[in-house]
Amino acid sequence: MELSSLEIWVILGVIFLIVEIFSVSFFAVFFGVGALVTALLTYLELTNDLITQVIAFLVVSAGSLVVFRKQILTAFNKSGENYTELVNERANVSAAIPAKGEGKVFYRGSDWIAEAVTDIAIPKGAKVLIKKVDGIRLIVEAE
Repeated sequence: MELSSLEIWVILGVIFLIVEIFSVSFFAVFFGVGALVTALLTYLELTNDLITQVIAFLVVSAGSLVVFRKQILTAFNKSGENYTELVNERANVSAAIPAKGEGKVFYRGSDWIAEAVTDIAIPKGAKVLIKKVDGIRLIVEAE
C-alpha cells in the first residue's frame, strides 16, 4: 500500500501533535500545524509537487512559531506569583525545612512542599507564615 502525499502530511501532523502532548514544550505543535496546513493545501491542489509542499510546510511552521509561540508560553506558563490566596496565611511545619532546602508544611488538610525565605532552618512543629506561592511550592518564613 502506497501512501499519497496528502496522507503523509496528515500522518506527520498527527505525529507532531502527539509529540507535543508528551513534551509540552510548545514547539512541536507548530510543526504539526504546518504539516496539517500543508495537507490542506495539497488536498486543495495548491501544492502539487514535493518542493512546494516542503516550502509551504516550512513557511507555515516557522511563521506560526515566530508569531504565536511567545504568546502561548506566556498564557500557559503563568507562575504562582499571581496566586495570592494563601499569602499571609499560617501553616505548621510537618517536615523540617533545612537551610537552603525543602521541607513540608501542613496547610488546609494537606502537606505542601515548602522552602524558607531565609537561610535559617525551621524545625518540625514550628509555625510559619506563607509569603509566596511558586507553583506547588510555598515560600514561607518562621513566625
